[in-house]
Amino acid sequence: MDTYNRNITYPKEAFIYLMIGIGLTIAAYLIIQCERNRGTLVKDKNGPGIGKDNRIFINKMWEQREKIGSGMIVFLFIMLVVVSIFDFAKALGLIQPLILTGMTGYSFLHIMRDEDEEMKETNLQPRNPKIRCFLRLIDYREHLFSIPLLLFIIIVMTFLLSKHFGLMLSLETSGNPRYVMSLPTSAWITAALVFACAFMYIIQHCNFFGIHRAEQGEYKVIQIHFAEIIVCGATFLIWLVVLVLALFTS
Repeated sequence: MDTYNRNITYPKEAFIYLMIGIGLTIAAYLIIQCERNRGTLVKDKNGPGIGKDNRIFINKMWEQREKIGSGMIVFLFIMLVVVSIFDFAKALGLIQPLILTGMTGYSFLHIMRDEDEEMKETNLQPRNPKIRCFLRLIDYREHLFSIPLLLFIIIVMTFLLSKHFGLMLSLETSGNPRYVMSLPTSAWITAALVFACAFMYIIQHCNFFGIHRAEQGEYKVIQIHFAEIIVCGATFLIWLVVLVLALFTS
């Protein structure tokens, strides 16, 4: 997406990589589903976990998140300045991966940390049965196929197939764009939400890098939904406008 060219079509390898990614996601989901009953039996027999729980370390990092975050921002800023002296274009190209890494790291700490018992037990279910049913469909404690993941796949497929159908996407990645952000940038941010939803699902059902499985409360899920409204809402509107313009101008 960052190297989109109006005249050159994407090679077949790009489609293969996408299919491999989707296949691995489905395979991981099926493996965890098969292990859910086994994991429940182990928990009932041996307690919530065996061995050291790295969540203790995660909790300490979360308590010092402002200090750690400030130090990392200063370090990365100095690094980008040094890189820009030798190669300004490369420094600009590092910004989006660094933003993705930062958002992914923050979501990892937030989801893996211990949740306050009062907040975990808070009932946030709406009274309307239709809304409750909809929220169950997008409850990322139960499945891995999230709205950000589906939207990200749709955007990637749009890029891959656009030139095969003779559509030229107007991304406005330079100059004075009419949107809040470009479609490639919004796709990067959406990818960070994909990781957050995946962390939520994984830690709900199994151990992860020495962090013991733990029941996740509704408050964390609602926070992800709130981020989806902002990020996925803006990304979907930008994608829709870009696609409509391509259909009428190509």
